[in-house]
Amino acid sequence: MSTVTVTHRPDGVAVLTFDTPNSRANILSEGVWNDLRRALMPLRMRAGLKGLVVASAKPDVFIAGADLKFFGALPAPNSPAVAQLVKLGNSTLGMFESLPFPTCAAINGAALGGGLEVALACDARVCGPSPATQLGLPEVKLGLIPGWGGSQRLPRVAELKTAARMLLTGDSVSAADALAAKLVDRTFADGEVVDQAAAFVATVEREPARRAKREPLVLLEQDLLKDEVLAVGPATSPAMQELMTVIVRGSGQPLPDAVAIESAAFLRLTGSDDSKARIAAFFESRKKS
Repeated sequence: MSTVTVTHRPDGVAVLTFDTPNSRANILSEGVWNDLRRALMPLRMRAGLKGLVVASAKPDVFIAGADLKFFGALPAPNSPAVAQLVKLGNSTLGMFESLPFPTCAAINGAALGGGLEVALACDARVCGPSPATQLGLPEVKLGLIPGWGGSQRLPRVAELKTAARMLLTGDSVSAADALAAKLVDRTFADGEVVDQAAAFVATVEREPARRAKREPLVLLEQDLLKDEVLAVGPATSPAMQELMTVIVRGSGQPLPDAVAIESAAFLRLTGSDDSKARIAAFFESRKKS
């Protein structure tokens, strides 16, 4: 059974829905990435589509991120299995940014880690009325950094100070704060978020949104981002140190090269003693809560 389904609305908008069976949350495993690729491929050829909405069937959860049990069980850094997963995820997100129509993430709940990275690969993002809505890249708290382009797309989409703080602290933001920081384009206080996203996506100009992510930040923005990164520091963990370097170096590169910088650092951190200890502590804290 696929974790990803596509339906076609009468208004010409397609809706791609994540729904991991027998789970309260959607998790980005290798199987889910492959399901997503299979769902996207025929859409590239379908004529007449006005847009694509990416949504979740889970109440109060968009996508919760990657499979932490997988990363917590790695024997050492630079795992070939991790390299394969990173490549698969990044190539799949690249498919979003080559579709011949605009895309919009309909977030109504938690969009964390890889979940936010999926949303960042869309041309636009909207948030629904769920009080559980939060957006974040918490990887640094687990001894990791984003592995699917989050460290590079976030500063190209959102206000630089917010992007730097989200990345380097791992803290999440509310829908209102995300709107203020230009991380999301609209928020809706009531109503069905998929319907509202479908109406909105047809108005999105996809090429300016994609160009802003493809190209390096301009020199002034690179300098401002570096200042914001230094203002959050100093680094208090190996992951934070790597992330500070990745953010600054990547900002001056086209997106594919910037993501490659991120991927190399991510591979160095996965399977490290610090990351495995932090992931174990995370699961232990959940048992107590």
